[in-house]
Amino acid sequence: MNGAVWQSGMVAVVAIYGIAWLADTYFGNYLKEMQAMLGNMVASYPWSIAIAFFLVSVLINSQGAVVVAMLPLAYKLNIDGWVLLGVFPSVYGYFFIPNYPSDIATVNFDRSGTTVIGKYLLNHSFMMPGLVSVITSTLVAYALSYVFHGILGLY
Repeated sequence: MNGAVWQSGMVAVVAIYGIAWLADTYFGNYLKEMQAMLGNMVASYPWSIAIAFFLVSVLINSQGAVVVAMLPLAYKLNIDGWVLLGVFPSVYGYFFIPNYPSDIATVNFDRSGTTVIGKYLLNHSFMMPGLVSVITSTLVAYALSYVFHGILGLY
């Protein structure tokens, strides 16, 4: 019980339930307001749904929940399927705030001290790799979706 693995695991378990409960409560109460706010932005620039997906993912820590919550808004705004497919990688944003259980456990497991949550909330070891991978994968997927939509006339 005094081992680092056990303690890190228990912190992660508590964090999973606490964060899920908080996110569900917050998102459940403010869903209409968030959809209205993001809907104005997305109506003008359909590709900006990627930003909306990312921001909502930061808040609720779940790719699946982002899809369930935001796709109805995207459909209401008549965003083309190829756009939605292209920006799909942007639903991974829960690394942004280091409160996800795997992030917390990783910091606790690392005995070398190189995996850290910095002095400020948004300067942690997961920030740059996460941003680079999400931005790159979203741009590549959007470009591929655009090309295939244009060439094959799909969606």
